[in-house]
Amino acid sequence: MRIISVAGQKDTGKTSLTARIIEELTKRNYKVASIKHSHHQMEMDHKGTDTYKHTMAGSQFTVGIGKRTYFNINQTISLERLLFLIKIIDEPDFVLIEGFKNYNYPKISTSPDLDDEYTIEVVDAKNLSDDDVQTLVDKVEKYGYDILPTLHTKECGYHDSHSIAKAIINDELDYDDNNQSELTLSVDGSVIGINGFVEDFLTNTIMGMLKSIKIEEYGPSDFNNIQISINKKEK
Repeated sequence: MRIISVAGQKDTGKTSLTARIIEELTKRNYKVASIKHSHHQMEMDHKGTDTYKHTMAGSQFTVGIGKRTYFNINQTISLERLLFLIKIIDEPDFVLIEGFKNYNYPKISTSPDLDDEYTIEVVDAKNLSDDDVQTLVDKVEKYGYDILPTLHTKECGYHDSHSIAKAIINDELDYDDNNQSELTLSVDGSVIGINGFVEDFLTNTIMGMLKSIKIEEYGPSDFNNIQISINKKEK
């Protein structure tokens, strides 16, 4: 999974640019997810629907399921947590995040004043041609990377995820999905980076235990995607 942000001041074309990037990535046969950040109250449901009535009655976590599934949660969730949940639910190839100005992900800025060390391009979003967007998406493919705490590399000289991220953006290191961890860990809502030794130990231990369980009677026929949640109870 690779993450790119589109940031800029109000009315600089962030949403239209995000939509054009999503469209171009989709044309290139990528599965794309997106996150929109706003300082205003955002409602995915509306007055009069059954799920709206659930929420108004006091439900803190309302789920609507039909041809689409949506969640209405009465709390703010951190970006890292959202990225983790997206990856767990249905890992896309790319996640476009719009409106997050101060996060350490490759950024396309629609405002020159937001240019910083994570910016890969400053653009005039309202005057981009289709060819410009294609060139921009080439950069999205090149510089996007996974959830920051999970980044690791076998190359010498990079000891933490932040240095890896900066090296990718500065063309000092190529990002490769295939070299990233197959195990993503979250503890108390925080995504935790793990090294290769711990990943191998946890994966082999869990796989060994699962193979001793007759899981076929529950439906699964393989071990391609394993999700474990441990809710430790106070004693």
